[in-house]
Amino acid sequence: MGRREEKREATRQEILTAARAKFQEKGYDATSVDDLVLAANVAKGTFYYHFNSKDELLHALQEMVIDEFAAQARQKLTEGVSPLKVLSEFVSEMAKWNEANSDLSRAVFAEKFTRFSQSQSSHGSHCAIEEKKRKFVNLIVELIALAQKAGEIRSDVEADDLVRVILPPIMFTTATWLFNPEGSLSERLERSLTLVLEGVRPQ
Repeated sequence: MGRREEKREATRQEILTAARAKFQEKGYDATSVDDLVLAANVAKGTFYYHFNSKDELLHALQEMVIDEFAAQARQKLTEGVSPLKVLSEFVSEMAKWNEANSDLSRAVFAEKFTRFSQSQSSHGSHCAIEEKKRKFVNLIVELIALAQKAGEIRSDVEADDLVRVILPPIMFTTATWLFNPEGSLSERLERSLTLVLEGVRPQ
């Protein structure tokens, strides 16, 4: 990466960092692009060079957070932590982040639901495993595959198929909590994940 590219990436990261703090301070809906530009100390044109909209920035911010937790998960793997335990801890850490940043998480889920509804009406059936392309899902697939090799999860089913069993309860539990935040999300997810994993133990 050349100096110019490094500078662009540094500016992009500065905008994301400033946005993260501003969203936590004011809330996602109450924060305008003007607020973000002021917080990041950049021109509005610079903001739109990196992000087409506030929604696009929101998804980039979510991806940045996932990258952070994914790096932690892979570090644990190198330290010898079992893949199944890493998977459980990854889900738990993401849950705690969602609890602490529920306003941002609600905005992400609401925007995803809107896009899903639009795709349903305009393109008919929508592939639910499109999310596999996203880093969150890719990491879960990777951890499932490693857990299969370690004998922690049944290996007679492809990891790509098992993610279709494991992921929906995680997403559903998270979504229902975000729009009705009673109790602890991390505890709810732990119960849901435990129940699902019991069904995919080696036979």
